[in-house]
This record gives sequence, C-alpha cells and structure tokens, in this order.
Amino acid sequence: MKRILVLAAVVLVGGGTAWAQDAPGPASSLGSRSGYASVGVDAGFMIDPDMTAGMVSLDYYVTDEISVGPYLHIGGGADNSYWGVSGQVKFSAALANNPNIRPYATVGIGFVELDFEDMDDTTTTYLFPVGGGMEFEINDMISIEGGAMFDITKDTFGGLIVGLRILL
Repeated sequence: MKRILVLAAVVLVGGGTAWAQDAPGPASSLGSRSGYASVGVDAGFMIDPDMTAGMVSLDYYVTDEISVGPYLHIGGGADNSYWGVSGQVKFSAALANNPNIRPYATVGIGFVELDFEDMDDTTTTYLFPVGGGMEFEINDMISIEGGAMFDITKDTFGGLIVGLRILL
C-alpha cells in the first residue's frame, strides 16, 4: 500500500509540475484544451470479479481532442485486489451540435499487480486498459464522465465507471 501512495504522489506532483504551462487563450473543460492538463478521479464497479475500483489520471491535451498521460488503477473486493499503472492516450470527439458533451475512447499500456483468489501467488503482469464513455461539461473547469473500462491482463476484467475531471 505504501508503494501505491508514493507512486500516486509522484505521478500527481511530478507530472503536474512537468506539464504545467501557460497556454494561450481561454480554456474550458470541454472546449479549447490544447496545452492544458486535467486531473481525473474515477470510481466504479468491476463486473468480473466483483470488485470496486478507483482510478486517478493526469491528462495533458496535445490538441483539443487528444490527450496523453499516466493512469493509476486500484481495485479490490472479497479476496481479490489489484493495482496498476499505465500510460494512456485518450481521444474525445468534439460534437458540432453540442459542445458540452464529448464521447471519448481511451487505450493504454502498463503493468498490473494481481492478487486474485484463483491465482497461486501475487502476479505482476502486463496491462492494456481500454475504455470509452461520455464527458459532460459542468462549467469551464469541471466535467463529469461515465463509461466503461476493460483491463486486459492475464485475467481480463471490466466495469462501469463514473468520475470527475478538473482542468488545471
């Protein structure tokens, strides 16, 4: 658990400092985001195995629609638990008729430590998180999101998530 907290602090503090910059023009949570970063916190229910999950992300917007950044995955329930770190690429499409809603797709690569009851030992292995959903703008700084996330590993599992994003 101590490793997870240290890793989360490094990602949030170090990553935010490295990517912080003054971007020209006004930004909004779903509008002109190019050159800005956002922090996201998600919670969800993983369908198989039955676990709750939490995710923390830091996205840097290369363009208004494409962002890159680290993702921290944590989950557990009953006799199962996991934590993982991945790099993510996210595409969020701008809709011409409704600028306050953006559908998105995300894909990443990383590693995960699995401790599932049907495994003999704790296992560290590859992680390919894939997901998608919708972002809804609340105001110029905050958006909420809802979607699905699938963690492809030795034991693939997925679930439904809801989260909050804050533009930095």
